[in-house]
Amino acid sequence: MVEILLLLLPFAFFAGWRASRRKLIRTQRKQQQLSGHFVKGVNFLLSEEPDKALEVFLNYPDIDEYTAETFQLLGDSFRNRGEVERALRVHQNLIARTNLKPQQKQKAMFSLGEDFYAAGMLDRAEGVFQELLVNTSSIKYISKADVCNSLRTIYEQTQEWQKAIDATDCYKKSGSAPNSKNLIAHYFCELADEALHQGKLNDVDVLISKIKSVYKQSTRLMTLHGDIEYHQKNYKLALKKYLFAIKQDSRLLSMLFNKIEQSAVKINEMPALQKDLLVLYKKQKNKTIFEKIIVLAKEYQSSKAVDELIESELSTEKLNIEAIYNTSEYIKSHSEHIDAEKGLLLVNLSLENYLKGIPSFRCEHCGYKMHDYLWRCPACQEWDTIDHA
Repeated sequence: MVEILLLLLPFAFFAGWRASRRKLIRTQRKQQQLSGHFVKGVNFLLSEEPDKALEVFLNYPDIDEYTAETFQLLGDSFRNRGEVERALRVHQNLIARTNLKPQQKQKAMFSLGEDFYAAGMLDRAEGVFQELLVNTSSIKYISKADVCNSLRTIYEQTQEWQKAIDATDCYKKSGSAPNSKNLIAHYFCELADEALHQGKLNDVDVLISKIKSVYKQSTRLMTLHGDIEYHQKNYKLALKKYLFAIKQDSRLLSMLFNKIEQSAVKINEMPALQKDLLVLYKKQKNKTIFEKIIVLAKEYQSSKAVDELIESELSTEKLNIEAIYNTSEYIKSHSEHIDAEKGLLLVNLSLENYLKGIPSFRCEHCGYKMHDYLWRCPACQEWDTIDHA
């Protein structure tokens, strides 16, 4: 029996070798077919025939690690180009593959959520991202912080501020989120604004305490204190708090100006307001403050300090066009303070200062602006494309 087995051993080896050889040949043929299939799809893409390429890729019979990554990039590319429907088809087809590895599926799921978001289907996007977060221990191949941040942006769009706070907390715990405190403070302020308009002052107080615990330096918190007093018709306190806020951040003046003006009118404090704004302008040299000083002087009452400010600023500073217009209107209606001839000279000086900073020429090819005419654009290197701006 042993002798027979020894005789049969070479035949068994030959049969095994032949079978493995056939299997290898079949595998190589299959790989060649898949490779040809894949190249065909790429050629369609290069020929700018995305629909034909899409059909080839979606009917691709087998997915491995490399082709899955290519599919992923293809779908992302479609979305980045604004072709969201094509991106959705690619990523949905990828997720439906039964042999997809967990790493590939999670990446495809995240991309699908981004596709839905880009398409404006916020509820579908939220569902996908929430599904990724259901079992937090399974998120190993994508950033949990990215998922939380995507949810946060959705809740901002839908104005679901408490959910936005929760998503930001998740974002903060899962990765680097340097701006998270300020974001959460804004969301609490949005909730406080809603409560204030509904007359729920107790809720507003609770929310203010939360804002202070999260980000006490919030500039918006300062304006919220003023809004509370304004809502309760405590105009003196409202004005005080609004002025304190713009001293910390003068950019707030444009937003708060109507409430500041109305508060000063209600308590007959316009001269004091003008004086405060004059002091603030001399410290910060913010052109918006100058413009508002002129608006108030033109509308209510002027002063020698305002006239002196106008003369110095028009002749020396580069003002914006709105400030120059308001100043010229003030001069026209207050000729007893500044005579017409002197006023015209001042306005001309101010316009001259303004025009000095504006480029006179512009490239019609790329939009680059310049002060002098050139034969060739220094930005795009095109010739004879320069014209008056």
